[in-house]
Amino acid sequence: MPDVAVEVMLWDCDGVLQHGLFDWRERLDRTVGPGFARKVFEAELPALRGERSLRAVLRDLLEQENRSRRLPVTIEDLLGIWEQFDLDLQAIGLVEEVRRLGVRCLLATNQQDHRVRFMREVHGYDDIVDGAYWSSEVGAMKPDPAFFEHILDDLAVPADRVGFVDDVRANVESAQSLGIRGVHHVPASGAAGLRRALHPLVPALAGTLHQPDP
Repeated sequence: MPDVAVEVMLWDCDGVLQHGLFDWRERLDRTVGPGFARKVFEAELPALRGERSLRAVLRDLLEQENRSRRLPVTIEDLLGIWEQFDLDLQAIGLVEEVRRLGVRCLLATNQQDHRVRFMREVHGYDDIVDGAYWSSEVGAMKPDPAFFEHILDDLAVPADRVGFVDDVRANVESAQSLGIRGVHHVPASGAAGLRRALHPLVPALAGTLHQPDP
């Protein structure tokens, strides 16, 4: 649907609106040992789907790992990893611009309970967007089509009037399979690349990136 604006815009967070301060996988493997980051990632999955709290799954992981050796990390150390990111202020500016054009802007993001609280309370996402679909509250995570089916049912808006931007192609393709107008964003392209990706969904966006006042 070229040159037809969407009514609702769904935004991924990590890689689009916010970026990690370091490679936590590399740091965990270097601090604890090769393969530990993979175990943490796998342990997080139930929390991302809202089946358990992040603290609970990490407690179980550490108890299991500490049976064979004493790990140099605590639950608080691991929880802190998910707090190490900054907002991309130019990308947030794009969200504000799209909202001013009358398009509802909602998060559509894989996040567990700890990260949800931190993003809302510390980074103020409740004031940045019109609402949010957190995977841990939806009960499904991208790229599972059930995640997007829940959103479409809740919005009661035709899929072709819903836009979605994500830096993971599998997530974009899953949304597209349901008729959502998904676009892929390459994080290295920055806010200028994000603007270009969004233009087919919100044609009224200005063609040049606004530079903040010095």
